[in-house]
Amino acid sequence: MIEKRKLTSQDCLIGLSSIYVVIAVMMNVFAMKALSFGSSIIICDGGLLISWGVFLISNVIVEVWDKRTSIVVVTFAAVVALVFLSIGRLIVAIPTLPAYDQQAEAFAMVFSNGPRTIFASVFAFWLGNYVNVHIIHVIKKFLENLKKDNKFFFFLRAAVSTLFGQFVDNIVFMSLAFGPFGISVYEMAWYDILTSALAGTVIELVVESVFVPFVTMPLVKWIRAKKVAEEAAA
Repeated sequence: MIEKRKLTSQDCLIGLSSIYVVIAVMMNVFAMKALSFGSSIIICDGGLLISWGVFLISNVIVEVWDKRTSIVVVTFAAVVALVFLSIGRLIVAIPTLPAYDQQAEAFAMVFSNGPRTIFASVFAFWLGNYVNVHIIHVIKKFLENLKKDNKFFFFLRAAVSTLFGQFVDNIVFMSLAFGPFGISVYEMAWYDILTSALAGTVIELVVESVFVPFVTMPLVKWIRAKKVAEEAAA
């Protein structure tokens, strides 16, 4: 009879990292659909619906493991996203059969990101998530030195890190991709860029804040218990 292997903390890290990378790639595909929510002020993209997921996962990783581990995952995800978008553009450039012209046009629309948008997307993603991880790490270490850490401070550092991380991600992407520099066909006014970045940040912050007490905290507690038990048994 084959003995079932118990799930380890390392398995959890691999699983979380894999999900993180998948979400990072999905965000770039979903971002091609613009969302207005029936308002001319709130203008976001489809990636907004899942972008909170990468912040939630990086929060768990830095809480259970450390800053370096989380940064490695963030960097790896950014590289995978860059390769994914670049291959998509390459496939668009390769001629298709006449019978598949409609499919080719639809595919080209999904991967219509030019070099400017691709760079802006990947760089903003990496920078925003780095800021998120760094803030959590700094606040966590500060509270540990004061020997004051509880659920409230956990929620506080998750919310504060997401607020700044998401805003940096949104504002850097919108500025680099659509800033009025006169180098692209489609560009936006600075006012629209700022309002879009703020609207997206608020929505993402609210969504993740809902998940922190019901998903992030329990998940961190569960994985930490596994990690502590493994270190005690070693």
